[in-house]
Amino acid sequence: MKKLFICTLFLGMVLANTSCSKDKQNNTINDFVRTYFPQTEVLASIMDGLDYDVTLKDYTQIGFDGNLFGKLEWDEVDCKHASIYTSVPAALVPPQITDYVSRIHAEQTIVKISKDTRGWDIELSNGIEIEFDKKYNVVDFDD
Repeated sequence: MKKLFICTLFLGMVLANTSCSKDKQNNTINDFVRTYFPQTEVLASIMDGLDYDVTLKDYTQIGFDGNLFGKLEWDEVDCKHASIYTSVPAALVPPQITDYVSRIHAEQTIVKISKDTRGWDIELSNGIEIEFDKKYNVVDFDD
């Protein structure tokens, strides 16, 4: 009986936190767009579990990863089909990746970037995909 009560209490707290933080998550998304994509705005935002898939009016795609505590962080930005922002804003790219691209692929821009616990993936304007580990070492290269 005690386990059932604790499980029910925990589930209730999670559900309450999720519903209360929806406004906070929308604010996080809107603040992110205003900061990094000020010339456009959100066209659509679709919640998938704790994650959000956002499409901007210029067709930039942004993925946000949520957690049980209501924290929301971007995990992917795709500007391949965007009309205004045709490359990922420099402020979202770690300097080590920017340095690598400017040295090795000087004529290319980063059109897509994603991050997770293992590292970073980018796609360049010429279609080359490069995977970096957490220490920004190239671990895979796909042209």
